[in-house]
Amino acid sequence: MKISYSKYLLAGKNSQPSQAGALLRVESDGFFGVADICPKPQFGDLALEDEMKVQGPLFQRALELATEDLQARKSGNSLLLNKAVANNILVTNYRLPEIVASRTYKVKADSDFDSLLKVCGKVPKARLDFNSSLSPAEFEKFLERLTPELKSRIEYIEDPTELNEKWKVWNRVIPLAFDFQKAAYSPELASYWIIKPSRQRVPALDSHVTLTSAMEHPVGVAHGLRLAQQLAHSVSGFSTLGLYEDCGFNRFFEQQGEFLNFSASAIGGTGIGMSDELEAQKWESA
Repeated sequence: MKISYSKYLLAGKNSQPSQAGALLRVESDGFFGVADICPKPQFGDLALEDEMKVQGPLFQRALELATEDLQARKSGNSLLLNKAVANNILVTNYRLPEIVASRTYKVKADSDFDSLLKVCGKVPKARLDFNSSLSPAEFEKFLERLTPELKSRIEYIEDPTELNEKWKVWNRVIPLAFDFQKAAYSPELASYWIIKPSRQRVPALDSHVTLTSAMEHPVGVAHGLRLAQQLAHSVSGFSTLGLYEDCGFNRFFEQQGEFLNFSASAIGGTGIGMSDELEAQKWESA
């Protein structure tokens, strides 16, 4: 099986940083399959070149997904369904949100608690993501300010701090969600578990597991979304395509409000589709 790659740089829109990564391609018997390697060094991943050199966990997961795509293309089957997936609305600047009744909002949070609590009081359902930016003392101050009304609007709080022994206590005050942490997941530590299918295998799911994108290339989003079509039990988190300038792949998706589906042209292909755009990329031997 031949392995090649195509590096990319997604240009961030507004205040979103750009994102570097690489598409991984496997070839066999005249067919190919693709997946995405999208490292996040700011959260402890190896840089792209190092990840590919050592063939680390992100490389291995991409290899698994690309092989699934390859086998589907060989068999002439599509991995995609014509099924819209409900997603939380991502709010990267919560000071300027457009609130729509009945939707779930994922809010990128920080230590401006006054502004943050005002937004929590307006949205029907909030998922707050602090990206481990708070100290334990800061997070406890935030918890002290949560009224019963605000708690009723917060579904969970994702990665408030670096993982520590206080998570078990805090999780009894308000549901926590476990995402970019180095330790293994435990229901005692967090009531909810965030799974990014482009980075990790999907475990047995229930309503306390949220499938999300990793703010990655549309190829990575496609693999995650197609698994959410089959497996998701709760509102997912794949509304991230608009974070970056269109790199040519956005036309393979259809978004209406919080619902994301694949376009007819993507569904009509084999594997994860997108064949014409993928063929147009510059591929180098790994």
